Amino acid sequence: MHNYKKILCVCLSALLILPFSSCGSSKTDQLLKYNIASDPVNLDPPLADDPQSALVVTNLFEGLLRLTADGKLTEGVATDYDVSGDGLTYTFHLRSDAKWSDGTPLTAKDFVFGFQRLFNPSTGSQSAKKLYCIQNAEQVHTGLLPVSSLGVTADDDYTLTIKLAYQNAMFLTLLTTPAAMPCNEAFFIESKGRYGLTEKTLLSNGAYRLKEWSKGKHLALRRNEEYHSATKVKNGGVSLYIQPDAAVTLEDFKNGSVHAFFLEGAQAEQLTGKGFNIDRNSNSVWGILLNRTKPALANGNITNALMYGLDRLSYEESLTDYLTPANAIVPPAVSILEKPYREELALNVTAPAYNAEQAIQFARAGFSDLQVTSLTELTVIVPKDTPLPTLFSYISQVWQRDLKIYFKVEQLEPDEYLLRLDTGDFDCAVLQLTGDYNSPDTFLSQFNEMGKYGIQVPGLEDLLMQASRGSSAESAALYGQAEQLILNTGVFLPVAYQTNCFVSSSSVTGFIHDISGQIVDFKNCVFQ
Repeated sequence: MHNYKKILCVCLSALLILPFSSCGSSKTDQLLKYNIASDPVNLDPPLADDPQSALVVTNLFEGLLRLTADGKLTEGVATDYDVSGDGLTYTFHLRSDAKWSDGTPLTAKDFVFGFQRLFNPSTGSQSAKKLYCIQNAEQVHTGLLPVSSLGVTADDDYTLTIKLAYQNAMFLTLLTTPAAMPCNEAFFIESKGRYGLTEKTLLSNGAYRLKEWSKGKHLALRRNEEYHSATKVKNGGVSLYIQPDAAVTLEDFKNGSVHAFFLEGAQAEQLTGKGFNIDRNSNSVWGILLNRTKPALANGNITNALMYGLDRLSYEESLTDYLTPANAIVPPAVSILEKPYREELALNVTAPAYNAEQAIQFARAGFSDLQVTSLTELTVIVPKDTPLPTLFSYISQVWQRDLKIYFKVEQLEPDEYLLRLDTGDFDCAVLQLTGDYNSPDTFLSQFNEMGKYGIQVPGLEDLLMQASRGSSAESAALYGQAEQLILNTGVFLPVAYQTNCFVSSSSVTGFIHDISGQIVDFKNCVFQ
């Protein structure tokens, strides 16, 4: 058995040396203020699929492990864990002083029940598939086996064993997500189907408890006095205000009504140099999506012509500070077990380089197939109020010059753009791909869901499945193969990586957020 206690202790030591407030206990009682776009849908962890629900659950509950600000694993309810030699059996040792917010002891049985609920078909969790690596999880979730056959067992009150059907490099990281949170069975039964829907029908074990939930207005998260962990909660709680208007949130931040918020790089420029803390992440990618249900773009020669005819140097000098040229799909912020995927693990994965001669040959072959001499009636939809129309104009000029392929650009308001995208009413779309967790899979698996655009990538689903079942090195190699497979089809032409920002007031430090910036952990926030 490999003991990982030392690893957890190192991470814990890093947390302990973070600066504490020296101005008395009053600062540890101060409340953070933060805006969220809408009410959470459900605070029942297996059903916390929307960003707002996931953010609140992350702060109300604690799993076996936690993530530090730099993405490393540290102890949560588990103080350490052992792994069998074959990497398929994990034994977690739980802290004996862990409690629920009502003072009830938290035991390994609460994690067993939590996982059984996650995979119980009657729960209806969309997150369960991410943890199919657990023994019998898929069979339980699809109703083929009873929940009692799940490979999660309590050896005693403070020892939990999880058996895997196959190795998964992301398994430990997934244990920090809402899907892997514990559930008190007695309280759940008493809630009579209302669990997670109100402050009175929710029992938490994390840094905060839910004091109040006023629908459409705010949620009051307050420090959970029954919470026991290696480090204390460093503030009094969080007031979450429902505010769907991003412009209002920006003004709220400027006037000090909220302490932090997430925004796109373009908006962050007006806050640069004004004393705020700005954490930048290149966590999304813009590219050109080809709708292959359209006759011209269903022709492989035409898509190859556009792929080889994309000259990234044509627009490089016009990029703003928050955009960088992209020749692949997965953005630089993504990592696999703390190793940067783009810069270290997938260096050789790249879209085919600009080759005018080859592009022209493909275009001529495509014109011959279609019995035309040029393409002049194609459209591209672009979201308004972004720099992408300008970038596309540089790209299309090269296509016109080299290939005699012409595009009409339609700049659309957000609602109309999303409608056209949903209905497939376009030839090409300038599309932003974002991910909801730190893995190449969240970006690459989206191409398995683009059948309505006539996009099929043979072998992709199998490669992604294999990538989820290997060691970190094996996974990185397989994700690289999957990404290269997509790039070689030319169905999505990467244009630029976008840097988005998490901005916080200089009066508060210690925010921990995911790569999307949408899920924030407030536990370590300290008022200066």
